[in-house]
Amino acid sequence: MDIMLLIKAAIIIYGFVFAFILVRDCIQHKEDFTRTKLVPLAAIGFISDLLDTWGIGSFATCQAGFKFSKSCDDEMMPGTLNIAHTIPTILEFLLFLELIQISGVTLIALIAGAVVGAVFGASIVSKWSKKLIRIALGCALVILAGVLSCKLAHIGPFESTMKPAKIVSEMQNQGITIVGGDIWADKTAQSSKLSKREQAVFSDPSVAPSELNHVIDALKESGNTQIDKRKLSSAIKDNLIYELTGSKLIIGVIGNMLLGALMTIGVGLYAPCMALISTLGMNVTAAFPVMMGSCAFLMPSAGLRFLKAGKYDRKAAVMITIFGCVGVFVAYKVASMLPMNILTGIIVCVMLYTAFTFFRDRNKA
Repeated sequence: MDIMLLIKAAIIIYGFVFAFILVRDCIQHKEDFTRTKLVPLAAIGFISDLLDTWGIGSFATCQAGFKFSKSCDDEMMPGTLNIAHTIPTILEFLLFLELIQISGVTLIALIAGAVVGAVFGASIVSKWSKKLIRIALGCALVILAGVLSCKLAHIGPFESTMKPAKIVSEMQNQGITIVGGDIWADKTAQSSKLSKREQAVFSDPSVAPSELNHVIDALKESGNTQIDKRKLSSAIKDNLIYELTGSKLIIGVIGNMLLGALMTIGVGLYAPCMALISTLGMNVTAAFPVMMGSCAFLMPSAGLRFLKAGKYDRKAAVMITIFGCVGVFVAYKVASMLPMNILTGIIVCVMLYTAFTFFRDRNKA
């Protein structure tokens, strides 16, 4: 049986089990479901998971929404974040799993690491005091704001992807002949205007400079130094790295285990996971199934711990689950019409202010 089909079946079953336990717990505590704060919670769920599907993450936006609308107690926030976004994240993973290439072994290993870290982290965080949780959430937001700022400025492992014309120029400068290179660059840059058949041929490989150097070396080694414009996109993608082996796989598993543990206190996994994937030399597109799959499997694992302890806001969790799924579908069907750089910058500012409010309120009862 195909390994991706097994992963898909496993997460669907896990999701149904989690949903059953969540619904049963909510039925047993019907008194928690009042009519207050319904609109803010619906908006928080829709917006946070809309942004999550676009790769920005949901935790920071959700925490800021909770603080500004006073719709979730700080002590309940870690559990609520993990439980509320579980079903929407599983939905994201199922929608994007088959769109991006990655080694099945690498994907399973990194997901397993994140799940182990999350179970360990949740068992600790569920016993923390309100003061400690506020300090942890504040620190988490500051850390994540720093990582997102590096991503925004293309600092460290967050390399900017090359434009099609630059790809052609660099390849030709290093001895790779591109037949019809200018045509490929023009069509790839305007691929949204092409037919679906042409889009498949002239798709943007989303390659960073260090990755292109690896591709050029691989092409030279194989003797493929002359490429037709209609085969260039596939030639680049076929020589990118979509798997980890040996010591890099071990480092990746340990790194994702740490990210899984940190996620239980509110450090979103998406941006740090992109940094980890890029640092280990994989193509950044491989980060999407890894980060979505990690969250899809670790969030039910961590969430069940919080469910057992009763440390989550049931009404907030249900509202965000419902409207978060709507946000995922909208984001998946509609291409982003907003400039992501500006939006990410605004979110970084909001995160820092929200972190300040957590530190300010740490000693409040």
